[in-house]
Amino acid sequence: MLISAAPFFVFLVAVCLLYWAGAGSRHFQLAVLVAANLFFLARFSLIYLALPLFATVDFLVGLGLGGAQRPAMRRLLLAISLAINLGLLAGLKLVPLLTAGRFAWLFTLSLSFYCFQSLTYTIDLYFGEMQPTRSYLTYLGAALFFPSMTAGPIPRTRKLLEQFARPFAFSAEDGGTALLLIGIGLVKKLLIADYLANNLVGRVFDTPALYSSVEILVGVYGYALQLFFDFSGYTDIAMGAALLLGIQLPENFRRPYLAVNVAEFWRRWHITFSEWLRDYLFDVLPKRRKFPLLSYGYAFLITFTLGGLWHGISWTFLIWGVLHGLALGVVFAWKRVRKIPSPEWWARLLGGLITFNFVCFTWVFFRASSVENALSILRGLGALTWSADNLTPVVLGVLVLAAVIHCFPPRWFEVSAGWAARAPFWVQGLAMAAVVLLIQTLAGRGSAPFVYGNF
Repeated sequence: MLISAAPFFVFLVAVCLLYWAGAGSRHFQLAVLVAANLFFLARFSLIYLALPLFATVDFLVGLGLGGAQRPAMRRLLLAISLAINLGLLAGLKLVPLLTAGRFAWLFTLSLSFYCFQSLTYTIDLYFGEMQPTRSYLTYLGAALFFPSMTAGPIPRTRKLLEQFARPFAFSAEDGGTALLLIGIGLVKKLLIADYLANNLVGRVFDTPALYSSVEILVGVYGYALQLFFDFSGYTDIAMGAALLLGIQLPENFRRPYLAVNVAEFWRRWHITFSEWLRDYLFDVLPKRRKFPLLSYGYAFLITFTLGGLWHGISWTFLIWGVLHGLALGVVFAWKRVRKIPSPEWWARLLGGLITFNFVCFTWVFFRASSVENALSILRGLGALTWSADNLTPVVLGVLVLAAVIHCFPPRWFEVSAGWAARAPFWVQGLAMAAVVLLIQTLAGRGSAPFVYGNF
């Protein structure tokens, strides 16, 4: 069930009506949420109805970690959770590879985001950073939370459980913000990301030999914007849907292409995944103070090599991860040598240009169907041919619009959310209807699957 398609919003409205009709009973609301989670999973495949069994294991492991004092027992319990979640993650990655995609119809939903979120619960319990919940219903509501199930963001289970432990509340401001987020997400996905994918990016990457160097370069920049608007569009819709249920999901993007170095880029791009890698992988890798450059360089390389392979077991994702790992090591070394806390404006501008173009260069491997396809793109760029016949005014206009929207200050959204919250309900409804009508008129083809839904 695509969260940018009409059936999802019919489902969401039905869930919200039933959920808030039982506002006097927190247990009833939790039961509605758990039922909604299971229905959402079943819409992808009935096989996903087995997921509560895996969640139950983590719930029981959590109870065990809450009472176990012996280090050996605590390590055993954590190992069970790691085996369950990493085994599930690896299995779903390997099945399509080993079966040549014959069972792709059965595994239409990646569970990566579920596995990462579940591990935040048991690992945090192991290190004593929280207390386990004793409410099975509450845990299932948080662990299988449907708005973030497909492509994140990755909430810390601890933060979700804190919200689920309080009485659910919903204000006019929440409603206005939620509708604004959903509207923005739909525009990002259907009017920008899908348009660029269908009319520029897909064509350039599928047949690069038919395009000039200029057109390929624009296609590569177009993919950077397509990927951002596709993924951040999903995040906006997910955050809006969660807010309609009284739950706040974490921020996942913060104008990433304005970063001045690769380290800052990863503090702005897919923030919840970056923080997960930092807290649960990078920080636990051994490092020696005597050799900081070597130790941290190795840790960055290991972390992002595994991060690349998470996206897919292929040479292209491996290369993408290795390049980012090496770049983070270079940034770390540069900061230790130069020790410049606040560079001048020209240095920030230069750093921003270098970072943006490096990220776009690595996106070539991320998007390419094979290493040969990626090399074809790079050879096309190196040919230095200058024709722009295939770049229509509409495509260029969408690219410029996308770049401008990406640079909007966060304050603008806050002001818009305030206006939306103060508007009468019927005005909010008309505005949402206008957005839907605009999308229906301009998008035409309907919604394509979200890129990160495959990971």
